[in-house]
Amino acid sequence: MKRIACIVACLFTVLTMAAQTKVTWSMKVGLGMSTWMGKDAGDSSPLFNQKVGVGIDVPLSGLVSFQTGLNWVSKGAGMDMDFAGLNTKNKVSVHVNQNYFEMPLLAAFHVGTASNFDMVFTAGPYLAYGVSGKRDADIDDLTVSYNTFGDSKVEEEVISGLRRFDAGLMGGVALDFPRWTVGLDGEFGLCKLASYSKTRNLAFFFTAAYKF
Repeated sequence: MKRIACIVACLFTVLTMAAQTKVTWSMKVGLGMSTWMGKDAGDSSPLFNQKVGVGIDVPLSGLVSFQTGLNWVSKGAGMDMDFAGLNTKNKVSVHVNQNYFEMPLLAAFHVGTASNFDMVFTAGPYLAYGVSGKRDADIDDLTVSYNTFGDSKVEEEVISGLRRFDAGLMGGVALDFPRWTVGLDGEFGLCKLASYSKTRNLAFFFTAAYKF
């Protein structure tokens, strides 16, 4: 709850700044790929995922601005692993979907060009909270589904869910036109996804945003 309160407080602070400064609002969508990284990521494979959200750009000077907003972001990965139940031991193909509310807190550096667009380089942290998701385990011809962020019971065995809170570093580059922005974002998780694993999130998205 303290982490949720921190995210809400950050959003309130940003909205207060926006009310006192001339800012640019935008609607962003993105398509890309996500996977896991870290010591326990093993042979995890990437999944196609998406993000959608609203953003604001608060000018700080002629070349620098502060960018934030609120995004709905899907992440996750696929993995082959061994599963041992009461009466079975199989090779299992697992696909994990993780849906987050995510708030970026970015410094943006605007570089003018001779054309009708600017180059924008962004870097900074992000905060995220997992709100939904599903893990699908394919065992032979059987598919078992259970929650990503909650504990589940399969064949009397309790499978722990992933941690809801995530934070990391985000960086990107974009072409900034008068009404549109197109770019590439990278997100590098710093928090372990579970207490029993050192796996972290990794994602890249091609994005497009319409400015109001």
